[in-house]
Amino acid sequence: MDISGFMVRFASEEACEDHLIKLRWKEGFRCPKCDSDQFTLIRPNHRRNAASRAPLFQCKSCHRQTSVTSGTIFHRSHISLSKWFSAIYLLSNDKRGLSATTIAKFVQVSYSTGWLMLNKLRKAMADRNGLYKLGGNVQVDEFFLGGESHGEGRRGKGTKQTNVLIGVSISNGAPTHCFMEVIKDTTAKSFKDVFVRRLDSDTKLISDGNPSYGVCARDLGLAHSITLSKDEQAHVTFKWLNILIGNCKKFIDGTYHGREEHKQLYLEEFAYRFNRRHFEMSLVERLLNTCVFASPHPLLRESDSKMALAYET
Repeated sequence: MDISGFMVRFASEEACEDHLIKLRWKEGFRCPKCDSDQFTLIRPNHRRNAASRAPLFQCKSCHRQTSVTSGTIFHRSHISLSKWFSAIYLLSNDKRGLSATTIAKFVQVSYSTGWLMLNKLRKAMADRNGLYKLGGNVQVDEFFLGGESHGEGRRGKGTKQTNVLIGVSISNGAPTHCFMEVIKDTTAKSFKDVFVRRLDSDTKLISDGNPSYGVCARDLGLAHSITLSKDEQAHVTFKWLNILIGNCKKFIDGTYHGREEHKQLYLEEFAYRFNRRHFEMSLVERLLNTCVFASPHPLLRESDSKMALAYET
């Protein structure tokens, strides 16, 4: 669906609300308290600020009221659902990465609001990424974002750079899924903390000669094979790993503005997009679904958006 068709389909709040209902309760609403499927749908047509209020499901059994947006990133948002849907469409269809300035202009909100929307969407992506673990043959390596390179040592290593651990599952010589995570340092402990959350127990690690990976494989009971960076076949073995690292750096360089602690969100967006690269036609619907089942993330601060604006201007 092109942008004009999307905007027409979701021009009203009611159209957006009805779509959220279908995504949240595919088999029909059930009360989260008593599991009853008997309810009354209350639309706030005659209540104060009705346009900004989401409809409520009132359970006929226990009388609990459940908002259409409760438990989603849209919960208690002062931004209309139609603006949220427009931002989701734009983010889903921009492969280069999207700036808060672009979001703000497109959905007609302030820069601060655009930044908060964009980062809530990235947090929803991070939630979704965290539900899955890589398994099978997984190539791992660390790389560095930002700063200047120094000599011919490790890829991009420098003094003012962010350490990132990458894992890429490989099947039949091609990548299937990946994760990327900011790490404090390149010790076995930092690697292991990530692997526990990101890898299945059936994983076979494939790494270069960094002994920290061997320590992790031993401690976690994982199979492990090594291809040294200086080996003739290293460039073939790690072809896709290196391509992903290069693409990620280009993506981050083009989109990253703000505090260091938000850099992980940009990595999550890159991984989310890569892991769904074969579903481009349905990426809008997938991101909508992701937002419906993500936590509300109420703690993003406006001060962070002002800091990002200072970097961007």
